[in-house]
Parts: sequence; structure tokens; C-alpha cells
Amino acid sequence: MKTMKTNANSLLLATLLKDARVGTFTGLVTTKKGIARGKGTDRKTFGDDTVHVTILTGFSYKGLVERSLKALDGVNAGDIVAYAFTKGITDKNGQPITLADVAEALSELQVSFSSTLDGTNESTTDHVYDPLVVDGETVRGSRVYKCVAGSGVKCHCRNCSGDEKAPLPGTIYLQGLQIYSKVLVPAVNGPAPAAQSAAKTIAKDLIKKQLPIRRYAQYILEPGQQWLLRAGGTAALEAEARGFIVTDEILEAIQKIA
Repeated sequence: MKTMKTNANSLLLATLLKDARVGTFTGLVTTKKGIARGKGTDRKTFGDDTVHVTILTGFSYKGLVERSLKALDGVNAGDIVAYAFTKGITDKNGQPITLADVAEALSELQVSFSSTLDGTNESTTDHVYDPLVVDGETVRGSRVYKCVAGSGVKCHCRNCSGDEKAPLPGTIYLQGLQIYSKVLVPAVNGPAPAAQSAAKTIAKDLIKKQLPIRRYAQYILEPGQQWLLRAGGTAALEAEARGFIVTDEILEAIQKIA
């Protein structure tokens, strides 16, 4: 029997993703990492819900960024400020979000999206990933974390850093457009506390919620962790069993921004 070759550390998962059609539904049941707060015996993890999500894989990320860049023209700064005020959203110093904050955020997002499209975005971490490859065939919607030791840059993988929380080389990162999410088991300590961020950062997050890129999601599928994945028709069936019906209308709407 022929042995399949892949750059991932899970042959079974790589094979499953390869066999799924491009632009298909992928269902995933996983537990979020959450955020740790506190010290010593008082340290707790928040936001580590177990969730079932359904995502559309095999889309064009650059296409998503391009559409988000065009959508920036339709963002009303006044509406962002009003929304933050209504929801009581303030910066890390307790100050309200201003029009100046939103204007700066819009400008930086425009530069970031543009540099991503022309390949000059210096903040990207693309150098630590390779496309998922199975028997010489690239699998869209998935990428693999790699060790970059010896390449001239510092490697932060688990093997090089010794950090057990760092990414393990060969781990698959599943990317897609999230169209459904349901909490199956709530986090024991409740949701993650709101991040204490600068006003500009908060403004960026609020703006992104109005853009196509808001649906972008990435999940880490590391061997040994507790997660369940379904691809293609079985993903749609599982979502339906949990109360979410996958329809042609939903698929068409999502594909318009993919």
C-alpha cells in the first residue's frame, strides 16, 4: 500500500482535509485556549469554551482583504464613535473613543490591507508557515507551522524555545470563513475579560466588525488535543443536527466575500 507524504504531523487529518472539496463546509468541535489571569493559586483561565463552529474553507484570503479594503470607504467614523459610546466602550485609561482615533485606525487599516495585497506587509508571520501539502498537492484553506531555525531569524517553535505553549512544528492551522458558532460547554470561569487596549486598537476592532474580514477564523489542530473535525457533507449534517441548517443561500452569501 502506498504511503502518503505530507508536511503535517498528522497524516490522518491531512488526508481528510485533502479529500474535502475546495470551498466546502468544515465542522469543528474544539475547546478554545482561553486567557489566563491572576497569579499563583489565584490564576484562572477564562474564555475556554468548548464550541462547535462551521466554516467555509478553500477561499482566497487576498480576495477577502481586497473586499475589506474597498469596504473601508463605506465606514462612517461617526457611527463607530456613537456605537462605542452607546456600549460604554472606552480605552485602557477609561477615555471614550474619538473621531480622531477612528480616523487614525481607518488610515492604518488601509495601509495594512494594501501592503498585504502587494506583499510588503512587514508585520506578517507568513515566514513560519507553509501550505499544507499531501502527496505533492497543496490543500487550500490549511497551512502548516514550521521550524525556521537556521534561516537567519529567531525560531519560536516549541522545539527551539522549550515553551510548551509554543506551536509544534507540523501542526495544521485550519483557515476559513466562520458562518456558525455555538457554545457547547461554557468556560468554567466565564468569558475572557475585555482587553485593556489603546483607543486606536479598539477602533480598529470595531471597524473590522463591519468588514468582510470579520468572518475570517483560524483554528489550531494539534495532535493529542481534544477536537473533532468533519469535512464536506458530514459537516453540514452535523451542523443541522445542532440546529443550524446549511442552505444554498447561506453558501452563496458567504462565497460573495470569499
